[in-house]
Amino acid sequence: MKVFFCNIRLACFLFSWLAAVASTLWHSSNNLLVFSGTLSFGVFLALAIFKIRLQSFLILLLLASLAVLLLPKIPTWNNILEGGKYILMFAGLIPTIALVKSTAFRMCAIHKSQAMLAKLPNRLAISGFQIYAHFFGSVLNTGVFALLSAAVPPLTINKNRINLAMATLRGMVSSATWSPFFVAFVIGQIYIDSRSAWLALPIGLAISLSFSLASIVFFSKNISVSEVYESTECLRPVFVYLVLIITIVLFFAISFDLTALSAIITVMPLLVGVYLFFSQSHVKPILTDTLDHLKDSSDDVVIISAAMLVGYFVTNLPDTSYAVSQLGLSSLPDWCVLLFIPLGMSAISLIGVHPVISSTVLLSVFTSENFNINHTLIMQAHLIGWSTGTMCSIASLSVITCSNLFKISNTRLCFGMNTIATLFFALFGGLFLTIIEVFY
Repeated sequence: MKVFFCNIRLACFLFSWLAAVASTLWHSSNNLLVFSGTLSFGVFLALAIFKIRLQSFLILLLLASLAVLLLPKIPTWNNILEGGKYILMFAGLIPTIALVKSTAFRMCAIHKSQAMLAKLPNRLAISGFQIYAHFFGSVLNTGVFALLSAAVPPLTINKNRINLAMATLRGMVSSATWSPFFVAFVIGQIYIDSRSAWLALPIGLAISLSFSLASIVFFSKNISVSEVYESTECLRPVFVYLVLIITIVLFFAISFDLTALSAIITVMPLLVGVYLFFSQSHVKPILTDTLDHLKDSSDDVVIISAAMLVGYFVTNLPDTSYAVSQLGLSSLPDWCVLLFIPLGMSAISLIGVHPVISSTVLLSVFTSENFNINHTLIMQAHLIGWSTGTMCSIASLSVITCSNLFKISNTRLCFGMNTIATLFFALFGGLFLTIIEVFY
């Protein structure tokens, strides 16, 4: 019986994936595949709730509490159905990223890069792990933890293992400020127009590179510029692939006026298909790994979907503006909003609240007509808040995955030197954006 329900859940997820892709190709209210996919996704979520971890269940309780506080009445069936169509695209994102991860683990260039990383001397290990996680995590997200944890020598003492895990986490999450492959960017595009959202990414790249350099110098004692450059050599086998992938996604998104999510779930499977055409022996193991990833991704999908439903209802249902106004956020002066967003998301994350909760509320408030702030800068403030929030929340999938693979406690990752890095990143990024808003 357990296997039966698992297969039903997986089948519903796969059909929802197909429907999500179809919705990007055929924008019509008459698309029956989208309607069927929405119902199928609902069945998947209903079955998946019974399999999620305790931490994920607590996040759902927080979301339910937030919904009770902000929603004046229970959504109708039509509201729920429209909300389901709204979040259907996330049913396409998770499987697509799983497919990309499975493919990456089979690529020779990845294995070469991984071997080079494992041979770095101890004094360069922290910078090497953080730089690698920053750039390759921009596409693979949490998949980079599996690659880097496998590159840690088995006899590494616990203190060094902790330092490498923290460096990997810092590198991966900070790439969310400039990579369209993160859920953070997808959520931001719901509230921010596409042009402003894409323009935020170059600003994020500059901010994240500054943070990366500053944190490497701080955590790697007496490291020189030439040694930092030496650490980047491990990226050489994969750097061309990274640039090519991101360039192709951006080209399709801009050329066909697609959101980041639409571009990713349509373009990335095509690129994987091209790879499999030339590496046919990898077809079966990649598909098997992808299905295994999907079976383990219920928590991610349920939490993201629940948060986006709450955000959708808060934004679209009538009479919710009064409830949101009771939070007191509308009284904030414009000049401090860009600093408040990343610092607020970080502070809330330190007590275990995932950024997916705080970001939906803050974006719905600060993109309203009550504030006159450049939307590109709001988008980047949200991305910085997401980065710092996922770095220091024990409920974060990034922290949980990194903790499990590096075999250290998640509290050691969240509460320690990375807390200092989190607050510095939020403060530095927020001030930088505030200065741009005030003077330009």
